[in-house]
Amino acid sequence: MEEDFVNLSRAVGRSATCVLLLMGAVTACSPQPDGSTSTSAKPATRAAFDPPVKFDAKAGVPMPKAATAGLLTAKGKDIGLLRNPVQLYKDKAYVATEESLLAVDTTKGAVTTITPEATPVTSQDQSGYVSSHPLVITEGAPPLALTSFIVKQPAVGTHAERVFVEFIAVNAASTRVEWRLSLDIPEWAKDAPYPRSAQVVASSGRVALLTVGAFKPAGRTTYAIDLVDHRVLWTRDLFEAKKIVKGTVVGITKDAIDSQYEAAAGHDLNTGEPRWRGEDSEYPGVGTGGPQFVHVTGRSKAGVDFNRLVDPQSGAVQKEIPDVGPADCEFDGISTLVCFRNWEGLSVWAFDTSNGELRWTLPNKAANRIAPRVTAVWHGRIYGSTDSGPLALDARTGDDLPTAPGIAPYAVNEYVGLALKGTDALAYPAIG
Repeated sequence: MEEDFVNLSRAVGRSATCVLLLMGAVTACSPQPDGSTSTSAKPATRAAFDPPVKFDAKAGVPMPKAATAGLLTAKGKDIGLLRNPVQLYKDKAYVATEESLLAVDTTKGAVTTITPEATPVTSQDQSGYVSSHPLVITEGAPPLALTSFIVKQPAVGTHAERVFVEFIAVNAASTRVEWRLSLDIPEWAKDAPYPRSAQVVASSGRVALLTVGAFKPAGRTTYAIDLVDHRVLWTRDLFEAKKIVKGTVVGITKDAIDSQYEAAAGHDLNTGEPRWRGEDSEYPGVGTGGPQFVHVTGRSKAGVDFNRLVDPQSGAVQKEIPDVGPADCEFDGISTLVCFRNWEGLSVWAFDTSNGELRWTLPNKAANRIAPRVTAVWHGRIYGSTDSGPLALDARTGDDLPTAPGIAPYAVNEYVGLALKGTDALAYPAIG
């Protein structure tokens, strides 16, 4: 599904006052050499559980309001979709806002704020705001939290105002800014009257992918960024990267800004050269399909919906899977693709990522089982809830696991789970 499916405005104050109570003394926070502002102390050591069986539901640590972006309607109602605005690294949670990247210590709630050097273009400057989620990568040294902002430099003398993208790489362990890179807005988007967005979408090895887009005219440009040499490797207009699988960038392409039809397509990760293009379709989607495939959906020119697992390197269809209709799909990190619908009737489907075969589905009337509302899929486990409370399922078998997790996390790793409590997000430590 399109990342822009939910377009919620998130307003975050341009300035904040923070105080950290530490060892009986009050210490005011101050700007760091890299331009960030920190309220964090050395985090407490936590045990790791992969995956967590249970969380301490009585030890929730409040998170910034930005950690709920995309999860709630403007009136504070839970919209029931898997829209994770947070990236976790050990016991830190990274949250992107319009104006900054927040690094939250989930053991204490202390926040480090990383800001762009130029002035962010916010919802007050354009007709709306497209949220930008960070991306945490651990392949290199150090681990990095990547984010990007649409920013501007004011007009000076004969130089007109400049709007561009500021790409920031943050040390995910220390929260220190490692480096920054400025990127020109694509020509087609410079005069776009509607909101422009910049989104870090994927990374593999030394290459990260960033897409810059606008709602109207509806277009996207993909930038491949070398994380070692800190430079742009290639750009591709009219191509929106989604996933990297087996050395191939898979996304959605079209022939012109105003094209009615689009297509799934694959490009070489290192050069950007095209490898294949799928059939033209309406509403194409490219998502996770596990370590071997990508999940491609759409509606053909004949009006027939399709739902496929595709070889990322050739574009060859490997499996036509049952049509689950509009749904979110997540790879469990082991061997199962979990698709679920949290609206218009709860449903869950689980597919074997090696061959696309359906493993199980809920609801199952014959077994007198209902479907849960899925909130997260991680390392062989499905987290969610029913009217009976939070639960966890075995992703491979669909069986209920004997220990209730205590919460229904929408973001989870081996240290912590983030879950909604009313309209607030809290971080709960994993305890088993």
